Amino acid sequence: MAFLERMVISSCFGVFSCFLVLFQLIGFLNFPLALHQTTGLTIGEHSWSSSIWWIIQLALTVLSALSAKHNYNNLFNGLLLTDAMNNYFKFVFGLLTVCVTLADSWFGIETHRSIWIRYRELATRNETFLGLIGKTQLVRVLVRFYVAVLVIVAVCAFVEFKMYYGVGYGSQWHYFWTHNMYPYTISHFRHVYHLLHIMLMETNLRQLQHRLGNLQTFGETECMEAYRAMYGELWQINEGINELFGFSQALNVACSFAQIAFDIYWIYAMWITDLKDIELQMYCLIPTPVIIGFLMHAAKSYLLAMNAVEATLLDMNCREDLRMDQLRYVFLTQLRRTRIRLTAKGIFDFDYTLIRKLVTVILTYVIIFTEMAR
Repeated sequence: MAFLERMVISSCFGVFSCFLVLFQLIGFLNFPLALHQTTGLTIGEHSWSSSIWWIIQLALTVLSALSAKHNYNNLFNGLLLTDAMNNYFKFVFGLLTVCVTLADSWFGIETHRSIWIRYRELATRNETFLGLIGKTQLVRVLVRFYVAVLVIVAVCAFVEFKMYYGVGYGSQWHYFWTHNMYPYTISHFRHVYHLLHIMLMETNLRQLQHRLGNLQTFGETECMEAYRAMYGELWQINEGINELFGFSQALNVACSFAQIAFDIYWIYAMWITDLKDIELQMYCLIPTPVIIGFLMHAAKSYLLAMNAVEATLLDMNCREDLRMDQLRYVFLTQLRRTRIRLTAKGIFDFDYTLIRKLVTVILTYVIIFTEMAR
């Protein structure tokens, strides 16, 4: 049993190392970062050699834009004005998301490094592995993350398989599908990387809440100040995450919902004109809601973890310990003044209310374009 446990832990860390390499290849990581099973986090300095993959991604983005310009006739000629506008917006928004994502990755290098450095320092002070997370808890988080990624990959692979064999080579749809593949891929990976950070922060908050619960049980009032300092560290890490994924993720989420609107419009247009292969367009609609669903579910768990920290403090019975009651009041005041929230630089909060707002935008867009098409 111990051998099997060691194998699972080793495999989890090996897979995570592959993910870190992948995020570096995509241009999200512009400094060396590794998570070793024995030594923990290793964080290197930013250098031009570590940014070569970011430069390659920037070149691919420019190449994608030039390719679309070169194949403009194959992409848009012969379409109705509303159909052409719909396709044009879909491609431009996707490419814009990639540009802003790469810009955030480049200008946020030090913010990005500070997130992992603070996790490492917090782990060193508390004899844990990543922040307040122990090795066993980290493995559990990574397994949940891997399951989510596998589902996303399976869904995307299924849709791409259907498109590959369903769309005629050299057709207008084929050109549009191939030109949108790169922006779509970067967008999906950005969501996945954000998902990883949300899940890690949620688990850190759960660990803090667990420690606070034990504090009530054992009555160790001297630890309250230390836990308050831990919360302050987690708040700073969270602010770094919000800064790193600020404009790029706000635009990415908005563009993901815009892509859903574009696909819904095409489903409507194909249904009205009785075009064949409408089921292929329906398949295109699937991946984005699946990814957004995982992201919103993680954001909800994150919010519940934050609420659990506050509830644990409120439920503490400190009537017989004046010092404990004073420390609890100070902690609660800090909690309300600097609450850990998942935001896009204050533009909006990542929670289920976001879906309601953006669904309204989707319906508005579809109604306007269908009316214009008539």
